[in-house]
Order: sequence, then structure tokens, then C-alpha cells
Amino acid sequence: MNQQLSRVKILGLLFTVASLAALSVTFAEGNHKGGHGVSHGEKHSDDHGAGAHWMSPKDAIQKPNPIKSDVASIERGKKSYAILCATCHGATAMGDGVAGAALNPKPTNLKAMSGGHPDGDFAWKIANGRGAMPAWKSVLKEDQIWDLVNFIQYLKNDSNNNDDKKSDEHDKHSH
Repeated sequence: MNQQLSRVKILGLLFTVASLAALSVTFAEGNHKGGHGVSHGEKHSDDHGAGAHWMSPKDAIQKPNPIKSDVASIERGKKSYAILCATCHGATAMGDGVAGAALNPKPTNLKAMSGGHPDGDFAWKIANGRGAMPAWKSVLKEDQIWDLVNFIQYLKNDSNNNDDKKSDEHDKHSH
């Protein structure tokens, strides 16, 4: 298990470094137009502020979560999050990770999104990625992706959650 976890940590670090390198080349060459590979019926706006909200395909959004959201699943998701996601999304999932500071658009505040999107939406985004967000489907097994979803959805119940800030952040996005 520790060997597998070490491989996941290394892969996560490599994806983060590769993503940041690709972004720096894109920005340096002036090729960034804000599109981030819109496909599959995603909503998108060229501004990276209030109107730029990334939606999964309808069939993915409706996909039910096959993994029960229990303490064990949430803990597995939390461990994966710390290894793979916190660098960009932040230790508290508020989109304020160290590597994320260099990104435009900034990583999503997952704490604000928690509970506001269906499980299938999060799972598809984790699996497929977009722009600087890596596609994790070649690294993670499907049940690991769903464990991450369970952890992200659990954040809405986190006692450190500021409901006013969460509401303000989520309302900035269109659906």
C-alpha cells in the first residue's frame, strides 16, 4: 500500500510540474485565449471571473455515485486529496494552494462548491481534467475518484466552513 501511495505522490507531483510548465509556455507565447478545451456541451465564458463555470456533460452529471459516502471512503478521499489536489486547491480546499497561485484561472474553491454540484459532475471533472487541471483517470482507479468526490462533498459539513463565504463564492458561477 505504501509503495502504491508513493507512486501516486510521485505521479501527482509530476502532473503538477508538467501542468505548470505547460502553462508558463502557453502564457509566454501569448497563446492563452481562455478556452481551456471546451467540449461536450460545457458552459464557458472567456472571462475567468463570475461567468466562467465548467460543467460536465449531462450524462456524467446524472451518474450516481457507486461508493457509499462513509467515514472510510471520506478518509481515503482526504488522503488522495492531500497528495494530489492540495498543491493547487489548497490544504483547506479553498482554491488557495501554493502551485495554484500561479494559475489563471485560479483553482476552484472546492469548499464553496461542495454540496452545490452532483457527485457525477465532480467525478467527471476529476477524471477528465481541463486546462491546468490534470485528468486523473489514467492514475486513479474509478473507486479512488469516487472517494475524492465523497471527500469533496463532505466539505460542506466541515465545521470550519464559513457559510456566508461559501454562498458568495458559489453564487459567482453560472450553472
